[in-house]
Amino acid sequence: MLRFLAFLCTVIAFTDGAMRDDTETRYKKCNESVKSTIYDFEVETLTGERKSLSEFRGKVLLIVNVATFCGYTEQYKDFNAIMERNPGVELLAFPCDQFHLQEPARNDEILNGLKYVRPGGNWTPGKQVHIFGQLQEPARNDEILNGLKYVRPGGNWTPGKQVHIFGKLEVNGEHEHPLYAFLKYTCPPTSDKIGNRDVLFWDPIKGSDVVWNFEKYLIDKRGRPRVRFFPGTWNNGKRVEEHFNELLNEKI
Repeated sequence: MLRFLAFLCTVIAFTDGAMRDDTETRYKKCNESVKSTIYDFEVETLTGERKSLSEFRGKVLLIVNVATFCGYTEQYKDFNAIMERNPGVELLAFPCDQFHLQEPARNDEILNGLKYVRPGGNWTPGKQVHIFGQLQEPARNDEILNGLKYVRPGGNWTPGKQVHIFGKLEVNGEHEHPLYAFLKYTCPPTSDKIGNRDVLFWDPIKGSDVVWNFEKYLIDKRGRPRVRFFPGTWNNGKRVEEHFNELLNEKI
């Protein structure tokens, strides 16, 4: 069943027009003249607490909307290694269930899913990887880490110190989180097509919407979005990591 879900995610993603051609290298620069920053927003942790993103002031951040049962979920395995190579960077992960319902776990299940299922192999988030509460998915926030740990990626995966997994939230539609409304306003879309309406669970659909799980935003040390990456622009993280040094070397 899990293999089928992963296969289905990949087929849905790559058969749509939005998922072809330069999908492994596609990104867009953001509008740096916007006055607001991500420090203006609060998010929910997996335990239901409110957390201000101003706590990450002065850090380069990589923001990712994630899902447990997606072909891109294997990217989790690269998170800790990338963060360990880049001590000035933190990763903020936001589980979301709006893309073919591929994050069904509750918030309290998500880490176990990553550790024991996919990517598995006892994966846990490092110190620089932060996984927040869901924006919108059927699982509770308190289930999400268990899902990551025991389900997918599984194998006791846990986030490292730089990997922060937050509670679930909605990245698109009428109830999109204000953080994602800001990110999409600041950064142009990486594709002119969204996907098959049958597997997109939000309304209304807009051209600026996040196109699928594992789309990424790179944030500078002033809290400004700088680069928006297509979900498949990864290559074990190298496609994103090559943009880190410019931001790390900038003066605040």
